[in-house]
Amino acid sequence: MNVLCSTLHSLDELRAMRDDMAAVAEQAEAASSIVQHPDWLDYEVSSRDDGTTPYVVMAHDEKGRLLGYAPLLAAEHTARLDLAGRRLRVYRGTALRLLGSGVVAAAAHRKAVGTAIARQLTGEPALRVIRIQEARLDDPFAAELAKGRGFRAVSAHLREQTHWTIDPQPSSDAWLASLDKKKRTDLVQRVGRAYRKLGGDAALHVFDTPEAMPAYCRLINEAYARTWHHDDLPIDWEAPARVALFQRLAASGQLIGHVVLREGRPLAYVHGYRIGGTYLVEDLGYDEAVAKAGIGSVAVFQAIRGVMDRFPGERISFGYGDNQYKRVLASRGEPCGSLYIVRSGTATAGFHMYAPARWLYRGLHRMRAVSRAGAPAAR
Repeated sequence: MNVLCSTLHSLDELRAMRDDMAAVAEQAEAASSIVQHPDWLDYEVSSRDDGTTPYVVMAHDEKGRLLGYAPLLAAEHTARLDLAGRRLRVYRGTALRLLGSGVVAAAAHRKAVGTAIARQLTGEPALRVIRIQEARLDDPFAAELAKGRGFRAVSAHLREQTHWTIDPQPSSDAWLASLDKKKRTDLVQRVGRAYRKLGGDAALHVFDTPEAMPAYCRLINEAYARTWHHDDLPIDWEAPARVALFQRLAASGQLIGHVVLREGRPLAYVHGYRIGGTYLVEDLGYDEAVAKAGIGSVAVFQAIRGVMDRFPGERISFGYGDNQYKRVLASRGEPCGSLYIVRSGTATAGFHMYAPARWLYRGLHRMRAVSRAGAPAAR
């Protein structure tokens, strides 16, 4: 099949192709995440004032039918390496950022689309850096990019992460039945214990309609301000552009949020998206004041059970990270990490620092593990 490529460079071009792109992204397993959907791309560009522009490479067949695309954004980027408490700058300049992992395409077209788009990108001499924050380490698209015209892959993560998922289930009861008895009993009993500790009218509420989004965003904003990660990553959940995006996604059945309320006060939330047969648990937060009740992990457990029962056969994705609840709930994990695809040159020479830093970090980590294993047991 002959695949032809073109590139969208403006919001007007992106919006003109929105429906065709959405039709591809919403096919089963075509997109890795909601961030690859054209509505999210629109939001990423229109909500920023830092010069970010679309750089979406489209792949068509000979008849002009859209087969897939690479959801890229162009912006100034600074790559830094954390080393011994210091952040060393290794690159500053224009870069493309790939949203999600891999290209957006149906399984039947993914290989051809990825190969054609990689050829298009590597053939552009001004392009020096492509950033993939959440890459599958065996991603064919990243491999295609790295082997062409002087490009190479640079692992920016000092340690690999794991992407955790629950394979499609016919129901939540079927999923629970697949777990060993001890784990199953513990998960169910935790729910009762958590709500007894919270007391009052504490309960999990579902928000999934456009009309509910303003109230939902207000509640998450209130809860998020009391979470442990608020200071590291401030987010205004009530920003008009974000509320409007959530309303569009909810109207398409692509957003399901859950909030634990007690007497109208949000104590925890589970924020997630549906696309192409997968429900992604995108964010989880809980009020630090009620952390001992374990309501965060309990809310996730309740939320995914509800999704399993509403949408039988839907895959559950927890994204990457090493949180305890992910390892407990997931049925499998796949290695992932953060990659740069770099064209060799003077401007990108600093990326060579990553390999020795990874070697040193892993060596220290192994030494620490050996030291702990050989330490005498605590009395």
